[in-house]
Amino acid sequence: MTKEKWTLENLPDLNDKIIVVTGANSGIGYEATKAFASSNALVIMGCRNSEKANEAKNKILKEYPNAKLDIILLDLMDFDSIQYFTDSINKKYDKVDILLNNAGIMTVPYGSTINGFEKQIGVNYFGHFYLTMNLLEIINKTKDSRIVNISSIAHRFGNIKPNTFMYDENKKYSKSRAYAQSKLANLLFTYGLISRLEKSNSKIAVLAAHPGITSSNLGRHTKSLSFKPIKWMLNKINMETPQGALPGIRASVDPEAKSGEYYGPNKLRGVRGYPVIEKSTKRSHSVELQDLLWEYSENLTLQKFNL
Repeated sequence: MTKEKWTLENLPDLNDKIIVVTGANSGIGYEATKAFASSNALVIMGCRNSEKANEAKNKILKEYPNAKLDIILLDLMDFDSIQYFTDSINKKYDKVDILLNNAGIMTVPYGSTINGFEKQIGVNYFGHFYLTMNLLEIINKTKDSRIVNISSIAHRFGNIKPNTFMYDENKKYSKSRAYAQSKLANLLFTYGLISRLEKSNSKIAVLAAHPGITSSNLGRHTKSLSFKPIKWMLNKINMETPQGALPGIRASVDPEAKSGEYYGPNKLRGVRGYPVIEKSTKRSHSVELQDLLWEYSENLTLQKFNL
């Protein structure tokens, strides 16, 4: 398995595929969008900033003039914005082949989303839960459809503490623990959704992936990067963004990929390399935690699993 080398040369022809990518204008979301567009997919770019989204779109079009790209504004901190995004897709399109829940923030200063969540769990998890539930019907009626959630190796250090989900200005806050919790939540959601889809006889495949340690602007709030020896060490093992995007791309389009699989780099315990099937933590497979998180998610977002 460690010798396997999956690259963009393995991309299948994606003609007639409609793919939704959140956070499509930068980082691994941009690289995934460009890869899908290069293989003839129509990519719906979920982006918060219109100017940056158009810059990314034009950059891709310069390289691939025939790329099919549709920008729809999306702010995962705001359920109204998510509703606008999903309503737009449901009205404009009759199918969604792949949903890549990629957008995320990392170790940001403590703060609140529009709907009162702590920012990291709000954007990285609850925003994508809300979005996915709103697109579930159109994805379900699409043959061979997939949902892919981007997690992180940081999920290994995460735990689920519902009393930290909502913003409280007097609460003690650990940026790294909050991030790890949000990334564990992505995996608990992945596995919890699979079990519910199976009970409903749905054929949607649900997978997860992580980018290892990848150079991007995601970690700009990490204090350790200002400490030169650590920054030097990370620069030595960091992958470039196109490489870090490969696990999510493979999970999205590899014809051999199966529901429940978790893709990540194959070297240094998932830090770098080429995408292969990995194992997530025992905690991420806890049915008790999956059900706990699901109950909170439905109650806090008012979104119900409904097929």
